[in-house]
Amino acid sequence: MKNKDRKITNEDILRYEAMVEKHIQDSVVKNFNEAHGKGNGDVSLGNTGMSLNDIRQYLRTEVCVALYNYDPEYITKEGKTVKESTFVFNHLRFRIGSTMKRITKPKYGYGKWVGNLEEVLWEVESD
Repeated sequence: MKNKDRKITNEDILRYEAMVEKHIQDSVVKNFNEAHGKGNGDVSLGNTGMSLNDIRQYLRTEVCVALYNYDPEYITKEGKTVKESTFVFNHLRFRIGSTMKRITKPKYGYGKWVGNLEEVLWEVESD
């Protein structure tokens, strides 16, 4: 049974800020050259329409979702409990993974500008 009466505070989110930054470093920085270096939070990441700060805010929102969905009484099939930090870590890992798959695929916009401009704009006549 999930704890639906839990009030999530800013302190709860700030506890996981290092985890958010680790996921950004592991997943986002390795895919986008624009994400390297400090102070690049507002630089657009390729043609995704997202900046590093947008992804950071997205992951903070996912921390809220994970904390809301965490059930301290959950027991695995092996009879073990799951710590809150482990649950949040795995939730962020799955969410950033699916997000990076979505925004780095060429058919969704990233990398389109390296193609022939006429093909990108669908102005090429087919034979």
